[in-house]
Amino acid sequence: MNDPEPLPPMETMTDVREQVDRIDGELIALMAQRFACMDAAARIKQDRNVVRDEVRKAAVLQNVKTLAEEAGVPVPTMAAIWEMLVETSISYELQKWDQLRK
Repeated sequence: MNDPEPLPPMETMTDVREQVDRIDGELIALMAQRFACMDAAARIKQDRNVVRDEVRKAAVLQNVKTLAEEAGVPVPTMAAIWEMLVETSISYELQKWDQLRK
């Protein structure tokens, strides 16, 4: 995993807000890539019943908890965010799976 660039010094709330907005833009770009993976998964998986994979979900959540702990960010918060992200991704993938097979 690539480490992000260090944050520049932030002396004012304008500085802080500029960094938050920049980071949000980067997160959205990364989410677009993640959802492109869901598009590919929907195309590749031949059986709708394998879209939901609880073993894989548990592995993803465990990995996020480990990464969060290593990064020094709140593990419960990251776990909750990723729980929602994974469930949203599954729902999205199911919709895409259905659209591809109409």
